[in-house]
Amino acid sequence: MKECTILIVLFGTILTANCQSTQETTNNAGYPDMPEELLLKALFQKYNKNARPATVLMPVVTVDHGMDLIRINSFKDNTLRTDVWERMTWHDPRLVWNPSNYFGLTSLSITPDMVWTPDVTLYNGVGEIQKADLFRRITVNSNGMLLWLFPAQLESACVYKKKNGKYDCRLKFASWTYNGLQLNLTHTDRQLGMSNFYPNPDYEIVGTNSTLNLMRYACCPEPYPDVSYQLSFKGVGKG
Repeated sequence: MKECTILIVLFGTILTANCQSTQETTNNAGYPDMPEELLLKALFQKYNKNARPATVLMPVVTVDHGMDLIRINSFKDNTLRTDVWERMTWHDPRLVWNPSNYFGLTSLSITPDMVWTPDVTLYNGVGEIQKADLFRRITVNSNGMLLWLFPAQLESACVYKKKNGKYDCRLKFASWTYNGLQLNLTHTDRQLGMSNFYPNPDYEIVGTNSTLNLMRYACCPEPYPDVSYQLSFKGVGKG
């Protein structure tokens, strides 16, 4: 009787241990039929979003900046208010995977708070500078390229008014904390996007332009790149 009791207790102990082991294995593995969850665990287990995606061989992070003008909202007191779509792309070598290992998954949609993001800012903003929807999700591709597209409301100062009644406004974007040896800006579009522009009957656009600039200052040896968008317009019926 005693041996039977011992066997029962021993069996119960083994059974309990096996159950715990099975539960731990299931939790560690996650859900094998959900490739996005498996991939997220693999990519972000040791990811530090405060570290630039720079390596010893490639110490400079290149960020490509583009912008589409959606609408001119108003122009008052030499302040231009616009709706735009801002777009940035960059490479993060920590976010590379083989799609064949994850059921053919080639891209992910993630929230910006999960990854390092460029601190590119409108430098000549006024008031609240910009009301950007920075919660818009980022697309990550299996080759490590990230695409961040989000809408923003910008307030920028216009430079001057020409004699013919035309206003020229410059929107300058650059990194807030990194110099060009840490974050290099590029501008492959070479223009201000107008394909989604919605006209305002009070303003007529007479020209657009965009430039990539590299500034050097007496205080600092490092280069400071910026992308600037030029918008020329005049008020309709306002002289």
